[in-house]
Amino acid sequence: MVLKRMTNFLVKAVERYMPDPYLFAALLTFLVFVMAWVLTPTQPLEIVNLWSRGLWGLYTFTMQISIALVFSSAIVRTRPVRKLLTKLCKLAKTPAMAYAITAFAGGLFSLASWAMGLIVGGLVAKEMAKTVKNCHYPLLVAAGYSGLAIWHMGFTSSVALVIASPGHFLESTIGVVANSQTILTPFNLITAVFLLFLGPVIMWMLRPKAEQGDVIKQIDPKLLVEPEVEIEDKKKFTFADKMEHAVWINWILGAMAAYGMYRLFSTGVGLTMESTNLTFLTIALFLNKNPKEFIENCTEGGKSLGPIVLQFPLYGGIMGMMVNTGLAAVIANWFVAISTVQTLPLWTFFSAGIINFFVPSGGSQWAVQGPIMMNAALQMGAPVGRVAMGVAWGDQWTNMIQPFWALPLLAIAGMKAKDIMGYCIVWLLISGVVFCLGITLLP
Repeated sequence: MVLKRMTNFLVKAVERYMPDPYLFAALLTFLVFVMAWVLTPTQPLEIVNLWSRGLWGLYTFTMQISIALVFSSAIVRTRPVRKLLTKLCKLAKTPAMAYAITAFAGGLFSLASWAMGLIVGGLVAKEMAKTVKNCHYPLLVAAGYSGLAIWHMGFTSSVALVIASPGHFLESTIGVVANSQTILTPFNLITAVFLLFLGPVIMWMLRPKAEQGDVIKQIDPKLLVEPEVEIEDKKKFTFADKMEHAVWINWILGAMAAYGMYRLFSTGVGLTMESTNLTFLTIALFLNKNPKEFIENCTEGGKSLGPIVLQFPLYGGIMGMMVNTGLAAVIANWFVAISTVQTLPLWTFFSAGIINFFVPSGGSQWAVQGPIMMNAALQMGAPVGRVAMGVAWGDQWTNMIQPFWALPLLAIAGMKAKDIMGYCIVWLLISGVVFCLGITLLP
């Protein structure tokens, strides 16, 4: 089978040659430096200066992303959600079903929130490996990560949220673009649903078969060890212990957060990064039974932040070079130059996929690429919403081979990026065909 042979080749190649995500970011830094030197008139020392100034350009976004991951973890790790995920895992009776269900769960939760998609993908993959015998663990984890390929088509799409917010930085150019022109359009919804169900099929097709001589790598036994549950004697509770277990504290804070949500949405703010994180906080406070549980679940989510926060300065420096040397504009304008009204969304998609390697953040990438593409759309008379979603789709598409966002999921699963990227490349190629057809042909 051609697909199987291609997958085996890619898996072996990635395992051998792919560096750690931090080194990947460092190598990208050197590549962007050379490209900026060659393709723009900026001098080398000035490029270094722009890099150093850009290192700290993602402070706010770093905190927003960190909070989203922590609060999403606090939701997913609560007993009601964990019970739901456990029941989902019990539906799998064979490894093939495990791969398919894991991919579906990751995709479904990614449409609700990119952060929840990552955490659910990792937790379900780990749980499947525990409950279903003879599962190939790297493919399970890759299946959990595959859902991130559609996150920008859902409720936390940063591009759609930004341009739907009054006062966004391009409002004077394109106005406020409602969600009905972006994530709620037929071309976005149809493509999202199709990929949501196609992902499980592809992961099922990629399954290794022991009877054909394929190697089955099972979960590390160390990951199967569950922490001992501490039995608490409420009779010995101190005043501090009683406060940590006081249900009313979470409920009052949750009610205050819910009122804040009401005020935000009633004033027309709608879905933004801040309102989305406030929503996560509200849900987390109500689902966690007391402050102690809330703190513990947030702490678990925070354990994966180290490698992410470590890389944000590097990507901030890359963005500083890309934007301030004009390199991002050079790349984007290459695609604009060969575009027509009909093909601009498609070429926007491809250019966004390339730029995502250097600026792996939907919001930051929009700040880099949005002005160029929106001006091109207005000049050509192309639909602004479709072109904007071209940026969003390209950003999510190459996440499959940009290891940065896999880090939280990998931390949960106890694996390395190179263990799963071979399978992700296959999904990148197949989903890329669907994206091209969807953004070009669907209404």
